[in-house]
Amino acid sequence: MDNCPTCVLLDALLQSRGINKTQAAVAYSPPVRALDRVAKKKVKRGATTASRKLGKALKKVNAKARNKSGKFKKGWTQTRVMKEAHRIKRRM
Repeated sequence: MDNCPTCVLLDALLQSRGINKTQAAVAYSPPVRALDRVAKKKVKRGATTASRKLGKALKKVNAKARNKSGKFKKGWTQTRVMKEAHRIKRRM
């Protein structure tokens, strides 16, 4: 039997409650092993403060740069939108 931390802990708990070793072997079952693998998954990084600010700035600039149909107003490009958003973000 492979001794993953979750399996060992469950086995010890079951035995401490008076369940014999044969019945406590259920602690090493596939569902418990799967639970142990899920618990070990790496936590993903969240959004940074800078990216949150940039998102807010992009919303402001896009509202100013687009028509009702969603197209850019005359004189606006995606490049200009990004430049404006970065400018606004720096001042936030």
